[in-house]
Amino acid sequence: MISDPLLISKLGELHSAQTGGRLGKIPLVLGMPVMITTNFDVEGGIVNGSRGILKHIRYYEDKDGNRHATSCVVEVADTSSNALPHLKEHEAVAIQDSVEIVLKHPH
Repeated sequence: MISDPLLISKLGELHSAQTGGRLGKIPLVLGMPVMITTNFDVEGGIVNGSRGILKHIRYYEDKDGNRHATSCVVEVADTSSNALPHLKEHEAVAIQDSVEIVLKHPH
């Protein structure tokens, strides 16, 4: 977890090409359309480019009150009916991932 406010600010200014496609912040609203950008389950149809509707968000809150998403449930109509336990038909889980970012001091 990064705690340096200057580093957090700098990371928030980077564009997605510098962060491996990750965004510093993204608004998530239940019912919004979303797109899966990773091949999670090719046989089941949960693949890069799948479109769905955001149904549930799991997150943790840090000491400063910022929410960090850990997983989301997305309803994707074009999937097989083999849902994970406790999910409805055509629901899939998108989980957080991480990427290594190397910053060089400008001086």
